[in-house]
Amino acid sequence: MKNKSFGLLAVGVTGLVFTLSGCGITTNSAVATAGKGTDTGLKWRNYPNVDPSLKGQTITILWTDTGGTAQKADEEIEKEFTQQTGIKVNNIGVDYNSVYNKVMTDVMSNSSDIDLAEMDTIWAGQYYAGKVAVDLTNVIPKSVQEEYTPSALTSVTYDGHIMAVPWFSSTKHFYWNKKLFQEAGLNPNDPPTTYDQLLKDSQIIQQKLGSKGIYASGWSWEQAESLTCDYVSFLGAYGGSFFNSAGQPEFNSPGGIQALQMMQTLYKSGTVDPASLQWNETQVQDAFAAGKIAMMSNWEGMYPMLNDPTQSQVVNQTAATILPGEGNVKSAAVTGSEGVALLQSSKHKAAALEFLEFLASKQYQLTEFQLNGQYPTVSSFYSDPDFKKADTTHTMGIMEEQYKYGVNRPNAPGYVSWSDILNAQLHSAIMGQETPKQALDTAQTKIEQAIKQAGTN
Repeated sequence: MKNKSFGLLAVGVTGLVFTLSGCGITTNSAVATAGKGTDTGLKWRNYPNVDPSLKGQTITILWTDTGGTAQKADEEIEKEFTQQTGIKVNNIGVDYNSVYNKVMTDVMSNSSDIDLAEMDTIWAGQYYAGKVAVDLTNVIPKSVQEEYTPSALTSVTYDGHIMAVPWFSSTKHFYWNKKLFQEAGLNPNDPPTTYDQLLKDSQIIQQKLGSKGIYASGWSWEQAESLTCDYVSFLGAYGGSFFNSAGQPEFNSPGGIQALQMMQTLYKSGTVDPASLQWNETQVQDAFAAGKIAMMSNWEGMYPMLNDPTQSQVVNQTAATILPGEGNVKSAAVTGSEGVALLQSSKHKAAALEFLEFLASKQYQLTEFQLNGQYPTVSSFYSDPDFKKADTTHTMGIMEEQYKYGVNRPNAPGYVSWSDILNAQLHSAIMGQETPKQALDTAQTKIEQAIKQAGTN
């Protein structure tokens, strides 16, 4: 995943629609079935086949401002696109939490300033229901759709409608510091495979290394979407879900309560860095890179940074694997795959589509993998010799394995709003202000009320 941090996503627009269609937590076991779609008149040319008449046009893209070396790398990649197509690229970079609100604000003001916009998987339903983005179901050829990984394609699909071109594949993964494991007397090559074992290992690490200012783990548990993301991984591991088979909310299901109970237990054990309740993913990464925590759950893209001596104090000390499971569940990890959407208001749709084709190309995806650790969306690239050669940390196989156990957050219209209700209750329970059951009972009641109220508006 792009190195983004999920902060509090305040909803500053009106007109959100709540529906329960497609809201359940699901694993990415199959490519979503495309719906009928609409005839847009746009033609997918398979990059680098381009329309010379588009030369000289400028497209504007809104997405997360990654900053630093990652941003410079992206600018160099875009220069290659301009040289090959003659289409200029203008970037609007904002923090992740501002992307959605800016898109919706522009839509409501009938602005056509933005041609392409980042689309997190949780926004797909709103991009469709609000007619924010062009439905690409009939634009992307079926043969191209079949090339994407199931995780990548389902992340940009709502109710059978493809609302963006997959940009990168992503789930959270488990990272551990082998050197700290060894210093604590644990097998450095044997990371925990269950949350029960993670708790036991954490207690050993804390007992042996706590006096050095080291914590066993750190988490992105600030009251924000990052907390909801981690909860989804725990929820999947304990067999829980957001909605039942009838589409009704079940936040306070036994699996949901068990998942939150383990998160609370971990925090109360004294093995979790207390700053976790104010941290996002980037801050967790920083603590891990400084050698202050022995374990973390985080997105891909941690490498090559963790092995760069100019940015990390744990060079060649760490490893990655799949997140723990529990009981019959081998592993479960929240998905974070994203896409880039073509906005309905764009006045340069054909030129913008050329850039979306560029995103799907080997040229773009290999360069992003080499420079930014961004994992590809096309299945065949995982066995491609050029990608294998670029995989200097030998983690591509592990990342691909985790995608098999990906768990989606709901992407129906309205999720952005009620996720804030949920993470507020999760935060309260972890802090010990409520029991897990009390917190989830409250979340259940408030979200049911929000869905009902939206349905009457």
